[in-house]
Amino acid sequence: MLYIYYIISFNMFNKFFIIWNLINFAIIPLFFYDLFMMWFFMEINNFLFICYLCMKLTNKKIIFLYYIIQVIASLMLIFSLITNMFFFYNNSLFYLNFLISMMLKLGIPPFHLWMPMISLFMSWDTLFILLTIQKIIPFYMLSIIEVNIMFMYFMILSSSFISTFKMINLLNFKMLLTYSSINQTSWMLLLIFLKNLFWLIYMLIYSLILFIICIFFYYFKMSSNFFLNNFSSLNLKLICLMLSFNLASIPPLSFFFMKWMSIFILILNSNLHLIFILMMINSFILIYIYINLMNLTMFLFMFKSKLFNNLYTKLNFINFKKLPLLLYFSMILSLMIFFF
Repeated sequence: MLYIYYIISFNMFNKFFIIWNLINFAIIPLFFYDLFMMWFFMEINNFLFICYLCMKLTNKKIIFLYYIIQVIASLMLIFSLITNMFFFYNNSLFYLNFLISMMLKLGIPPFHLWMPMISLFMSWDTLFILLTIQKIIPFYMLSIIEVNIMFMYFMILSSSFISTFKMINLLNFKMLLTYSSINQTSWMLLLIFLKNLFWLIYMLIYSLILFIICIFFYYFKMSSNFFLNNFSSLNLKLICLMLSFNLASIPPLSFFFMKWMSIFILILNSNLHLIFILMMINSFILIYIYINLMNLTMFLFMFKSKLFNNLYTKLNFINFKKLPLLLYFSMILSLMIFFF
């Protein structure tokens, strides 16, 4: 019995030790300006995360897939840094290898397919680490590099629209959050392209919201949106509704103000009107996806149909009487802000 206690205590210590160092090695590179030092800390961070995956996942093939992806991206990154050091005249080769390696690490389309594939097998805590902490260093490396404007347009629009259309009709919450993270990457890339440090605040608020959502889904052991039908309490359904609408950036919820400030920074500091219009269209599509998701799962009710001999029939129908007044206000205000 004492032996089992020591084993459990040792495993808990390992988990907290790894998580603590994961956070530390993700924050320390923010105080450096040398790409080699950032690469060094990023590799330590990836090594710790792989150790954490080995403790949490039983499917070793997924861990090996993640390891191969990170090795390929790291080799391309170190090759680009060495090329820039010894053959500094060939800047195009450096930028190409560097940006492709960052796209692979961040899961930016078209190098994104590995992220939803491994997210299906992850627990909620490992998924949270993958979608937040593991992206801090690549974002910071992109923020100190002068990126070609056309390549940045491609990264922003591909991560914005491909992820949005992939989210349509998805039923698995882990894949939804993964594609949602890829979509939020486009907003952070836009702020990084404008050389604005607001992307750090955006990343922090997004991480807090995602942390609350992951805790909620972990506590109720939900993996598919059909599990929402098991909630007998309307309050729990409304909590899930507000969390989803917060992620969709519907006002007056907190994440809406992050996008509002991002739009303000975009309009004030640049003339990227086409990007602005496309990002707004993408936001509308994303709001529709989240509303449709909640519609299909949370507002089901039973009623008797006299046309079918009083048999009980289930219909997918929204019971608007149970919707809070805040939801109506949020939808109207969002339309007013985006159009006027």
